[in-house]
Amino acid sequence: MLNIKEAAEQLTSAGITTTDTEVMRWIEEGKIKADIYQTRKITYKISMKDLTDFILRQKTANLVTKLDEANRENQKLNEEIQLFKTRLHIEQSKVRTLKKLLNTQIEETAPSTIGDLLGLSQNQNSQILKKEFKKLLKALHPDRGGDERLFKVFNEHYENLK
Repeated sequence: MLNIKEAAEQLTSAGITTTDTEVMRWIEEGKIKADIYQTRKITYKISMKDLTDFILRQKTANLVTKLDEANRENQKLNEEIQLFKTRLHIEQSKVRTLKKLLNTQIEETAPSTIGDLLGLSQNQNSQILKKEFKKLLKALHPDRGGDERLFKVFNEHYENLK
């Protein structure tokens, strides 16, 4: 059997920070079972089993509270994920639409000849045209940090020009 002070020490060592006054209040509220001994003054004796049961109830209540908080946080995060997925879907739709608009705009303004593509006039001879293509191919070469897809496209046009 433990007295109130020993019970408070046991509770503290079990991770439940408490004082003698709180232990007394829990006894009076019926949360901890205790036997009353009346000598010169009223004292309580608490069995170790009853104290252990109280510790388990307290820890269980703390864990249930933490679990509830974690579930609320999880639900909140899931709602945010759904919101971000919706926003991502909207942004992807915008990007697809912009790509379609850009492609149609490029097709409408595409140069009709290779000379127009390179910014040369119609009456330039083929040597100047080949020279400009070589400059462009050097700049677009993947080994020099250029775009491989563009390099392939312009290289095919250059091969056709030869």
